[in-house]
Amino acid sequence: MGQFGVMIGQLVGFFIMLMVGYGCVRLRFYGKVALDGMCSLLLNVLIPVLVFSNAVDGTDRSHLEANWGVMLLTAVMYGLLILVFWVLAHVLRLKGSRSHIFQASLIFGNAGFIGIPLIMALFPKEGAIYVALMSIIDQALLWTYGVWLCEPVKEIGKSHEAQGVGVGTWFRELGSHVLGLLRRFVNPAFIGVMIALALILLGVKVPQIILKPLHTIGNMATPMSLIYLGGLFALTRWWKVLKRYELYVGLVAKMIVFPLAFYALLTAVVAALPFAVPITHDMLLMITVIAGLPTMTTIAMFTGRKDNMPEYAVGFVLVSTLFSLCSLAVVSAIVF
Repeated sequence: MGQFGVMIGQLVGFFIMLMVGYGCVRLRFYGKVALDGMCSLLLNVLIPVLVFSNAVDGTDRSHLEANWGVMLLTAVMYGLLILVFWVLAHVLRLKGSRSHIFQASLIFGNAGFIGIPLIMALFPKEGAIYVALMSIIDQALLWTYGVWLCEPVKEIGKSHEAQGVGVGTWFRELGSHVLGLLRRFVNPAFIGVMIALALILLGVKVPQIILKPLHTIGNMATPMSLIYLGGLFALTRWWKVLKRYELYVGLVAKMIVFPLAFYALLTAVVAALPFAVPITHDMLLMITVIAGLPTMTTIAMFTGRKDNMPEYAVGFVLVSTLFSLCSLAVVSAIVF
């Protein structure tokens, strides 16, 4: 089966798992408390274990040296995504938190719940190292720029002036924000990636007796993540976002136009360079898939934590996930 066939098979499976999750909640087999537990299990255990176990299984330093171009491609992709959707938000005249959450929803794709299973299925040999290297850039940006975009928008300078806050207090608050930012890097997914890279660089081989159960645990991530998203559909009043005109412009721009334009740009640039770069055609295909992923579920969690238009963010997550079943098929049909 070719890569396009693999992609279609994965998308059909994703749809079935989404419907199972939706049906379970509608039939009241479980509710919000169980979904919250599933989300915590996914973010703190299953996805980190999936990335770690696949990254260290048979990977050595030579694989890192041969594939560091993945980090370069990921950095370029995020740089362009940030620029494109900052401009688009201004063109659409979005303001305040609505503008920021719109940007966050379209910059950060759901690599954890959807991207990793797709990459592992499409590229069984190199997929794990692709995911590990991509995650370094992805997690660093998500837990810094992504978190900032999901914070409620307020005019800090004016509020401090109105309250008579001094310079010393302002610096203390700044220090508190910096410490909070650093603490956000202490999360299981990022730690798992760092440990895996450290073991690979040191040449430490994890024995199969340990890897086998880790693979079994990690393989639970895909079905549980889609069942979780399906349950979220049943519980959330997500349809309000359908009245937002920017939803339709954003989804077409992010999930069809951007990945195809990005693929064409990269292909032309790599071919035109007068010197060799460590970028293979498989890497270009991988980053194209990542560029067209639906909204990252974590964005909804960040906005919900601050009660900052959470239904708007959840609507983007759910509608983009459904749309991805079609958009990823379209993109795959063209590039694979």
